[in-house]
Amino acid sequence: MKFKDDHTQMPRKLLERQDAKPSMFVNDVSRLFMHRVRRELESKGVSHGHHKLLMELFFNEGATQLQLVKQTHLTAPTVSVALGKMEAEGLVRREADTEDMRAMKVYLTDKGREKVQCVRETFCQADELLTRGIPKEETDAAMAVLRKMLINLLEEEDK
Repeated sequence: MKFKDDHTQMPRKLLERQDAKPSMFVNDVSRLFMHRVRRELESKGVSHGHHKLLMELFFNEGATQLQLVKQTHLTAPTVSVALGKMEAEGLVRREADTEDMRAMKVYLTDKGREKVQCVRETFCQADELLTRGIPKEETDAAMAVLRKMLINLLEEEDK
């Protein structure tokens, strides 16, 4: 079997394993999916990691840097540096919070909103690729199973 790239070698081997577990497939599907999304977004001028901040700001316009750190699970220095780059690119603007002058709120610009649309389209295209050739009934069944798996893990975390 010929391997195209290092990031596909392990998932290809997983297909041959008789002892494979659901978690192994979920992990490899997720990593390959995000690799594809990252590659597509970078080809469209969206730097690595910026998509998380763009999407969070789309749903939480005017978030503070601290809120962005918590919601995206990125480190504070990563968010700070990324916002600086995004501000320089004209994707976001930062303004002092009128209620707490120590805090900076972050807002999307029109250019930032265009990038959000690009991110959304890229994820939709990747989802279409992910489910290509799979009947809706099977996709619905897979979603139900994945939802139950997520609930199981969340319930365990809540204990």
